[in-house]
Amino acid sequence: MAHAGGALPLSVLLLGLTVAGTQRARVPLLQYLSVGSHRIPFESPDGSAARFRFVDQALGLARRPSAAVDARAMSSCYRPIADPIVGPMTLLFESDEMGHPEWLTEFELIPAGNRPDVERGCQRINVASTAIVTDRGIRLGLTRAAVLRLLGPPERDHDGVAEFEQLSERVVRTGGSVDRNDLFSALTVTFRDGRVVAFSGAVGDTD
Repeated sequence: MAHAGGALPLSVLLLGLTVAGTQRARVPLLQYLSVGSHRIPFESPDGSAARFRFVDQALGLARRPSAAVDARAMSSCYRPIADPIVGPMTLLFESDEMGHPEWLTEFELIPAGNRPDVERGCQRINVASTAIVTDRGIRLGLTRAAVLRLLGPPERDHDGVAEFEQLSERVVRTGGSVDRNDLFSALTVTFRDGRVVAFSGAVGDTD
């Protein structure tokens, strides 16, 4: 699946990750996404993968039930209030192509029309595009210098697209048992004229 702004499906990111060469960190790059007054977590209360119902509960049902029909990742599409500088934007939430379709693993905030395969019938929301912010503070309009202060140096930086990756630990508690897995997280930030015009994020277990 081709993603705009240099973003890649989580399954591709995980396949390209060299665990030994990536620094383990305590806090992942993406824990939640704020959409106006709503907070959408990318982790369940027990520490396991987030579920699509978190998006449905926060923003209303806007799901394309394609996963069972054509073996594509599950997705939800929303259309926030257009930004006067970058124009109409699309907010997408998706599952990983290789994982369970109900597991929420990715989001993208991109210019409208960049993903026509999943943008049909997007649900309009009364939230400004600039009010969509990651827990690390990434939002539209930030300068490159501000992004680097928030996230540190990127793993890759080319053609106006900076890619950040991090390895942390996911602790899943089920009943009396505790499972520990390597958790990969990523943020991809697209710049134009030195300011953020799109960004995306992904989280997922590496094993």
